[in-house]
Amino acid sequence: MVFRRSYKKSLRLRRLIRRLKNAAVAGVARFALAALGRLSLERALQVGEKTGALLYRLLRRSRRLALEHLRLAFGDQLSPTAREHLARASFINIARSFCEVAKIDDIRARREEYFEVEGWEEAEWALAGQTGAVVVTGHIGNWELLAAYFAWQGLKVAAIARRIYVPQLNQLLVGFRSRQGVETILRESPQSTRQILRALKAKALLAMLIDQDTHAPSISVPFFGRMARTPAAAAALALRRELPAVAMFIQRRPQGGHRITIIPPFVIERSGDMQADIRGLTRKFNEALEQQIRRNPAEWVWWHRRWRRAPVAQLDVDGALPHATPRHAIVSGGS
Repeated sequence: MVFRRSYKKSLRLRRLIRRLKNAAVAGVARFALAALGRLSLERALQVGEKTGALLYRLLRRSRRLALEHLRLAFGDQLSPTAREHLARASFINIARSFCEVAKIDDIRARREEYFEVEGWEEAEWALAGQTGAVVVTGHIGNWELLAAYFAWQGLKVAAIARRIYVPQLNQLLVGFRSRQGVETILRESPQSTRQILRALKAKALLAMLIDQDTHAPSISVPFFGRMARTPAAAAALALRRELPAVAMFIQRRPQGGHRITIIPPFVIERSGDMQADIRGLTRKFNEALEQQIRRNPAEWVWWHRRWRRAPVAQLDVDGALPHATPRHAIVSGGS
């Protein structure tokens, strides 16, 4: 009780405890990555499956949220038993994805057998490096492998992401992406706009995960029958920069490895009303995300509070988004 009162009153004590917790989390992550790195890929994935099942049992709050969100999304289409099965599977997927990060060098060496790609032909013009492209996806499957695969294929990839609250983990993840050839543009960074412009000038694939309610400028569009705040930057970039926009997803194959699916580029309509156009394109993005999650519900992060905040009526596009720089600034190298 005395400690609790001191904790609430002392900002210095709270900061100290936060630093200690962050250091402990980062230490555990580094130890786990090193330990898994000594195992074969197959053995590491087995460890991931058991770890994920254990986490499902231990993390009661996350388990409760996952089950509640499955109920909200599917209603009576799923029985309680089916919801439990999918929630457990989603925990296992995350644990196995962590193990694949630990074994990334082995996966890269085996990438021809570990991945298959569908839809490349229909989207090749958007991925060929002539203009760059906006790539939308979600926290489905192993999204880190998705970005890495295209970088391994020689494409320029820049992932726009939010900073992880544990600085040491953030450094680990940014370093991991960099070693695979993926640039990380942290949304909170004061340099993010300049980095985005530089990536556009280099005709990179700008990868964005738009399936969570974050504190980015957002607009509300339907998602599983409910209005959900959805980051608007992907649609704004595609519309303002006249860039092709494609959706990509990754999911596990029964025989092992992953299948990457590239959706044909979206038809981008311009009415002259920028806010309406951003809302319409974002709605199309969400429809593609929902379709993929319905096909593969076992690999989405169900414990994220997707509908936690009330819908927003409109978006202040010019004031909220950092992508309103005139197009000629890119052509002239203005960065």
